[in-house]
Amino acid sequence: MNPSPLPIHQRIMRRLAAALEPALSPEWQLEVDIDVLLEEEPLDYVAPDIVVFSATVPLTTRPIPAGTVLLAVEVVSKGSRREDRGSKPLAYAEAGVPHYWRLESQASGALAPVMHTYVLDVVTGSYTETGAHQGRLRSAVIGPVDIDLAALTR
Repeated sequence: MNPSPLPIHQRIMRRLAAALEPALSPEWQLEVDIDVLLEEEPLDYVAPDIVVFSATVPLTTRPIPAGTVLLAVEVVSKGSRREDRGSKPLAYAEAGVPHYWRLESQASGALAPVMHTYVLDVVTGSYTETGAHQGRLRSAVIGPVDIDLAALTR
């Protein structure tokens, strides 16, 4: 059993979700800290900090099928570094989640906030880094995104 995240982790996650949600195109929806079903047999699921998934999935669905997920985001803390950098992206890639983002901040030991963005290489079945964004995150994966990363930690 892992302890609950620190308040700074929750604040960063909440602010990041609030910054991402207005950028979503109509075919996507976003939720925080919800279960994503990676595999039915044997049963395997995880709870990313932020999940962008198909708007066709009813909000009464639990867990969210990985096949409907566009993006999984992890906000790294000192206690979650090993999983967020290692086992979770491997699991998301195996489940076919097209995009994975990992936010490192002072709470995880980084000097300043850095968003690492990845895209799934369908040939290799693993993620390829598309950027290590410092200062601002600009992306079009979910719709037009331009986020001041430092503002997430204030």
